[in-house]
Amino acid sequence: MDSANRLALIRCSRRGGTILLVIMLLAAVAAIVGAAVYFRSGPSDQDSVSASTADIVPADFGSFEILTLATGELESKERIELRNQLDKVATIVEIIPEGTFVQAGDVLIRLNADAIKDSIDSEELALVEATNELAAARASLEIQISENESKLRKAELAVEIAQLALEQWKAEDKLQIEKLQLDIDQAQRQVDRWSKKYEKNLELIKQKFISQDQFDQEEIAKINADAELTRAQRNLEVYTKFTRQREAKQKQSDLDEARAELERVKQENQINITSRQANVTNRERMVQRREQRLAELRQQYDYCTVVAPSPGLVVYGSTVQSDNWRNSSEGPFQVGRSVGPNDLLIVLPDTSQMVAKVKVHESLAGRIRPGQRAEVKVDAVGNRVFTGQVESVGVMAETGGWRDPNRREYSVRITLDPDQQTDELKPSMRCEAHIRLGTVEDVVHVPVQAVFMDGPVTYVYVPRGGKFARLPVQLGRRSDTRAEIVAGLEAGQPVLVRAPEPGEVISEPWDESQLASAGYILDEQGNPTLPMMNRSRRPGMPGAAPAMQPGRASPGTRRGPQRSQG
Repeated sequence: MDSANRLALIRCSRRGGTILLVIMLLAAVAAIVGAAVYFRSGPSDQDSVSASTADIVPADFGSFEILTLATGELESKERIELRNQLDKVATIVEIIPEGTFVQAGDVLIRLNADAIKDSIDSEELALVEATNELAAARASLEIQISENESKLRKAELAVEIAQLALEQWKAEDKLQIEKLQLDIDQAQRQVDRWSKKYEKNLELIKQKFISQDQFDQEEIAKINADAELTRAQRNLEVYTKFTRQREAKQKQSDLDEARAELERVKQENQINITSRQANVTNRERMVQRREQRLAELRQQYDYCTVVAPSPGLVVYGSTVQSDNWRNSSEGPFQVGRSVGPNDLLIVLPDTSQMVAKVKVHESLAGRIRPGQRAEVKVDAVGNRVFTGQVESVGVMAETGGWRDPNRREYSVRITLDPDQQTDELKPSMRCEAHIRLGTVEDVVHVPVQAVFMDGPVTYVYVPRGGKFARLPVQLGRRSDTRAEIVAGLEAGQPVLVRAPEPGEVISEPWDESQLASAGYILDEQGNPTLPMMNRSRRPGMPGAAPAMQPGRASPGTRRGPQRSQG
């Protein structure tokens, strides 16, 4: 079937639905009048049924398309969103009229930048100060490096001098030992010489070869030689026991102190360098932060002027997000209005390729797949219908908001086919789409208005003796208008396509043979239920119609009375 024929069928279906609604209203009035007449005069069953024939249709056998109706609005397939990139709330001071077609580079909107300009001026002064402090810190570091080198050379020289002094003393000590030992040797020879001479003088004095005076003088010389030897020995002993050890320790101490001073100088140099270097690093970071902050402020200043990156039609963000509470309360963008960070300012849509973004009930979302065909009607262009196919289905369900918090819907994007006259289409135009979910061929089917539910049992009302009795059935696939009957009902069998009045229903328990014919069984408590093997065909199971929640009828399915207790 081509697109024109499908469109004709859809339109006919809508006209038929309107006619059916009028007929149902007239039938309801007739039913009320008939009920009044019935209770007054007790008409026959045949008269009661004939008064409701407009609400009774036979079960059909054949094929029907599974269509679902969804509403939404148009949007461009590709669009450029320009948002407020400032990190604070700003005020609009200039804005281009909505609907203007702009070229790349055109100014779209200007935001108040006075506060940012003042911050830039302050930050520039702070950057100059931080740069000067960095230069001073680097100069101090260079001076410290020079001072450290001077102190290090001085300490190293002191170590060298102390080392040389120690080496010099060791040489002088050796000479001193030799000198003192030589003095002892010389004194010893003098003692030996005068002792021998004294022994000779004793013989000579006895023989009176020498005078007493000469004897006394040479004896004194011998005593002096002994004293000189003792003095020389004591000099060596004092030097080796006291002077030599004192001077050795002093020279070694001088060397050790010089070496310790060298280590202290090295440590102090390292501390001073580390401190100066840390100061330089801190100043560098301060300069970097100032530069970064200044760059950010300048970028924020540039963000105050929004230009078009490419040609396009200007659409205000307040228009695109008109369902947002804030935008709806504050109205469209204008000079003087405040905008927050990341607020959508301008949208430049590419109107050459349009997409219909519609909402579908969560019960049908699982049956919609990318690639399925659809017809999209747009009221704003004379109810023209455009063909397209499903592009994607939303991953997460969206709530109905405060108006209907229990409602769950999924967004479906339908890409309109190319080579259609879409020049008149604009974003945000309201539209409705019929999405083809498939075709059911050669099955028994009835209008969805004829299907009701009581607990686990799905049923229809069939005429019997002027009233209507419940007949259990088993549903298969379903569209917005038709439902497949898998078991329990034959083609041509009449069913009621409205909710019966209380006086029209035959109150009776479920017939076990009818339940079995429709595929139901009785559980241990005698309540009807579906066998496990047949539950895969229950509405809501894979490949079946959407689930009907207890206490809440799914689209086209009505909640009936509770099962009779006999």
